[in-house]
Amino acid sequence: MKNLGFILYFISTSLWAQGSFKLFQAGMSYPGLKSRDVYVYLPDGYQKTKNNYPVLYMQDGQNLFDPNRAYLGQTWNAQSTLNELIAKKVIPPIIVVALDNTPDRMEEYIPERRGDLYLEFLIKKLKPEVDRVFRTRTEARSTGIMGSSLGGLISLHAGLYYTDTFGLIGALSPSIWWNERHILSATLNANRLALKYYLDSGTVGGEKPEDVRDMSEVLTSRQFRHGQNLFVLIQDGADHREYFWAMRFPAALRSLFATSL
Repeated sequence: MKNLGFILYFISTSLWAQGSFKLFQAGMSYPGLKSRDVYVYLPDGYQKTKNNYPVLYMQDGQNLFDPNRAYLGQTWNAQSTLNELIAKKVIPPIIVVALDNTPDRMEEYIPERRGDLYLEFLIKKLKPEVDRVFRTRTEARSTGIMGSSLGGLISLHAGLYYTDTFGLIGALSPSIWWNERHILSATLNANRLALKYYLDSGTVGGEKPEDVRDMSEVLTSRQFRHGQNLFVLIQDGADHREYFWAMRFPAALRSLFATSL
């Protein structure tokens, strides 16, 4: 039997607990990349409506919701955060697609290496499957991509060259320093940019708030406006780890999705 490693369909909707992450596809592969598991969060009430939902694609899926798989056991508390913000109507109900990283994480999240191949995988294989199985809003203004560190860098890269797919960009502590901060000049000179950006940084332990401020200045020079389509948060005393990204995750969700519909 083919595709034994893949979970493409769900025999019963009861497999999905409301407001939770569940395995979507195990060992999903793409030519030139290592295979990975992909999880999907469906919001409370998904099965009771016929609505279509915005979608957020997130890097480093291991670290988002499962302490048994997260780096040093620290997650982003993504499941509880999403449930709370949606229940309080801070953000609309959204679908979240969490992609596990692989041993080639650096290669896949660095644009000059396999970053474009990784994004090609998202756009040509994963997103069509997600859009086929779930009721999604497929347009760029309802589709986000988010990550931290190098995962933030590849998200910023997606906002330069894949704007037909990703209109909402979330970059937490992004590795703007990579390749002599090439992402800054690339953003300044890009023909098109994404529709909305959330950027953040801590201030200690290798964090580079000056890089985030410089990216903010580049975006404002491209007619982005703070509080409208550009959101920047500097967390004093925060360093480069999941604990602080979990603290800022609500702000990232609110910035990208609260007024996106």
